[in-house]
Amino acid sequence: MIGSPSKRLHGFDWLRAAAILAVVFIHGCDTNAEARRNTKWLGFAVPCFFMISAYLAQRSFLHKDHDLLPWLKQRFLRLAPPFYLWTGVYLAARIAKSAWTGVPIQGRPLGWLFWGDASYHLYFVPLLFYCLVVWAGLMKWFARHRVIAVGLLLIATIACFLVHPLIDRVLPDDRWFIGKNLIWFPIGMLTALLLSSSDRLRAWMFWPSLAALAAMYWTDVVNVYALSYAAFTLALSIESKAPTMIRMIAAYSFGIYLVHVLVIETLQFMIPRLGYDLGQYSVTLANIAIAAILSYLICLLLGNRDRTRWSVT
Repeated sequence: MIGSPSKRLHGFDWLRAAAILAVVFIHGCDTNAEARRNTKWLGFAVPCFFMISAYLAQRSFLHKDHDLLPWLKQRFLRLAPPFYLWTGVYLAARIAKSAWTGVPIQGRPLGWLFWGDASYHLYFVPLLFYCLVVWAGLMKWFARHRVIAVGLLLIATIACFLVHPLIDRVLPDDRWFIGKNLIWFPIGMLTALLLSSSDRLRAWMFWPSLAALAAMYWTDVVNVYALSYAAFTLALSIESKAPTMIRMIAAYSFGIYLVHVLVIETLQFMIPRLGYDLGQYSVTLANIAIAAILSYLICLLLGNRDRTRWSVT
């Protein structure tokens, strides 16, 4: 059977750390065209966060017959407090920026509360919870009907792939992220079910995943679906324990995700006033590096205190 839920998947530490650093780079590179061109290899980040969440949730249901409402309540209490705290922080920052620059605040209260509109990256948190709500009952049912579940999840994956352009066209422009991210949850669940027969199957994924990544690098042809799933399965196949620093970044990946845009935009506001040109490649890279370090240090500071640990972990 698949390994115990208590058995740590060390590859996910590597993947979380790589993904959150990729996210920081993507959100900090918008001041330089050359830096933006380098993001084509970084599109795996958010898809992998969704797949990790789906994989671990389905894996948990394979080992325990969770009561759905308490399980969902636990997930809500895990995600909602930091989400609403940082929503408030971002709204305060938007109000201050609006007062300084005269640019009106974007969004409406319902969007701030339920879709993360206080900042463009916060959408990940409510969408993750909504996906958990939609799939939770099926996760429980799939744990008892695994063969049927594999077929249904294959159909769901194909359907999400085919339908998401239509979903994106129907939804408002500020909901562009919903359709394209629906595919990752059934893929993560499907992978958990496919690996449920033997924990050793994970090790067999190493070379195919590495070969897929090498082929994309060699040909310079990047497909976000192939890239994301290859990165995800490569992480699943890794058994070696990550270095302490990587594990620490991974542990605070959720917090860094919540914090980093505030740091990036603050630096982007201050750097030109210090006489530096954000259009320069070196200045953009320095901004990204400083933002990553400061975001991690903020999470470390908050995470080392019992009263504030919930806000970043």
